[in-house]
Amino acid sequence: MSEANVEIVKKIFSDWARGDFSSVDWAHPEIEFTIPGPDSHVHRGVDAMGRAWAEWMHAFDELRVIGEEFHDAGDKVVVKQLFRGTGKSSGIPIDETPGAAVVTIRDGKVIRFEGHTTLEAALASAGLDD
Repeated sequence: MSEANVEIVKKIFSDWARGDFSSVDWAHPEIEFTIPGPDSHVHRGVDAMGRAWAEWMHAFDELRVIGEEFHDAGDKVVVKQLFRGTGKSSGIPIDETPGAAVVTIRDGKVIRFEGHTTLEAALASAGLDD
């Protein structure tokens, strides 16, 4: 099942790499969504995730989130990611800005998406830091 989980996450990131954030078919209705930052807390449910993600994305033009590495951790997939885009108000490009995520799958749906600023932090969160 873990290979199937990796494929689910790769599909999500494939869409995001093209700048397509429109689908939430992959999300469990009770998803827990966190992104790093000063207002980091758990957003519960698809609607709350959408609002949080949209608020964060609002600061950028042509945002892309590229999955570079996918680490199988059973029901979790750790993703090393890059953010690309342009600051909406500043015009400053954010090429090659790193990040990571731990994506937890249950019954073929993402039940938890946990954003991190580093791959090391994401690996530790998923229990793969040894």
